[in-house]
Amino acid sequence: MKNLVCDYLIIGSGAAPLAFLDTLLTELPGKKVILVDKKVRPGGHWVDAYDFVHLHQPSIVYGITSKQLEGNWAKLLFSKFTLPWVHRASKQELVDYYQEFVEEKCKSGQVEYFPECVYDLKKKLDDDNKTTFTSLDGQQSYTVEVRDKLVNGVQGECIIPSLTPPGFSVDKSIQLLTPNELYDWHKRKPESEGGYLSKIRTAFCGGRNSKNGAQNRHFVVLGAGKTAMDTVVFLQTTMGVSPSDISWVIPNDVWMMTRESNPLGYVKVLLDADGDKEKAAMIMEKKGQFVRLDPDVLPTRFRFPTVGAEEVAVMRKVDHKVRRGRVSSISQENGIIRVVFQKGDQDDWVIPKTNGKEHIFIHCTSPGPFNGKTFDGLLFRSERDMTLDLLFAPPISISMSCLAKLESAYQQGTIDTEFGRNVLGSDVGSVNEILSELIQSIGIGSGEDGLEASFLEELRSTTTQAMFVALLDKNPQVGYDFLKANRLSFMSIPGFKGRFVEDLELIVEKGKALGSPADQLEMIQKVAEKLEPLRGK
Repeated sequence: MKNLVCDYLIIGSGAAPLAFLDTLLTELPGKKVILVDKKVRPGGHWVDAYDFVHLHQPSIVYGITSKQLEGNWAKLLFSKFTLPWVHRASKQELVDYYQEFVEEKCKSGQVEYFPECVYDLKKKLDDDNKTTFTSLDGQQSYTVEVRDKLVNGVQGECIIPSLTPPGFSVDKSIQLLTPNELYDWHKRKPESEGGYLSKIRTAFCGGRNSKNGAQNRHFVVLGAGKTAMDTVVFLQTTMGVSPSDISWVIPNDVWMMTRESNPLGYVKVLLDADGDKEKAAMIMEKKGQFVRLDPDVLPTRFRFPTVGAEEVAVMRKVDHKVRRGRVSSISQENGIIRVVFQKGDQDDWVIPKTNGKEHIFIHCTSPGPFNGKTFDGLLFRSERDMTLDLLFAPPISISMSCLAKLESAYQQGTIDTEFGRNVLGSDVGSVNEILSELIQSIGIGSGEDGLEASFLEELRSTTTQAMFVALLDKNPQVGYDFLKANRLSFMSIPGFKGRFVEDLELIVEKGKALGSPADQLEMIQKVAEKLEPLRGK
């Protein structure tokens, strides 16, 4: 048993906790942090992601505040002939970026990093503000005295195919690959055509030898998230697979954001649509900022994937799409493959024997950030512990930076507690209680995300951002300047405006007409009044 001491014990070293850590140590450089993660290196799900993955969105709004992810702009422009604002980091760039950051913080003495270690999140700090964690192999245990807070940084962790078996049964005779294995097979295929596929039998449901060439295979992509989209594009553009040799099983169509879209423009459209997400999506589609896979199929999900026009064009080349819901099982008998769906009223998809073509299924059905973890939305849980989760719509990094800024303001005593108590209509309440009530997660990771949320729920990102600025300091200019200077915020892009006061006033006006709860509208009005000096900004 080793004894350790720190100010903050942070669980996880993925994109969320590292964005939090960076801003926390920028604001409170004298604090010492212990970072615990079960993975072998920093980077969260990027460590285990498929090798052909890139960020959905530009690198300029992802990562940590203090260090550019896209790198030197002059080098990008004159050496790689890439505009900085269109650069999308690769997996390797991302894991190297996070590795370098953690190494720098360790060298500075601000951070102690414990990879391949596990912390039981059911544990709380004891009466002496101590807790424990262990190495994955169980050979080493650590006791930690935490002077300030225990931080759960893995609430929103991504559930990805390479680490998660599919949620349905698959016969061992079916060849099922993750995107990672598909990439590995593609890279090694020239050396061992026909042999490698059998060697990388998935741990989930096995595989069998394949002696046919790539041209004698038919690929079936399972899932409709960004992983499936990337895989459909990779099969065609990198592996040279004909669209006619691809089938795509799509449980639910999703709205996609185009890379040319204005992410802050959606708020204005949503307000104009009285919070009706489906109506707003249709308006955004007419503006060329949202796109659907098939013009004749209306999406039923809104999960923030961002795509380029060239990717959409490639995906649309796949004609054979199977829209019968989620898969329940995949089996094979006498060479005939049968795909059964969860909805009992849907016919099975029966794949008959073909001219020697083998069907290879690609498992892209893991939920990603929609991990289904139950969560009450409380971030500032107590004086001694907090949980990291999204305050605003993705990308994730700015939410974590803002949470760290609030935590540092809490430690420095600059939170506007008088305003917070006024909003809550109470003269009592600690700083943590104020933050706990007024700064909550938008709840994006909780399973199904239909289009049925209320008007105010749909606009929670907007109201929470305004609340952040209002609470951070008695002077609202402090929060505004923080967002304008923060490279992770879209407000840092020249020409972008917060429109805090104007949007809040419109929310109150629309909310009254739609019958939104009067007490919630009163709180929003108070925030607008506090932010009046920012009108027009």
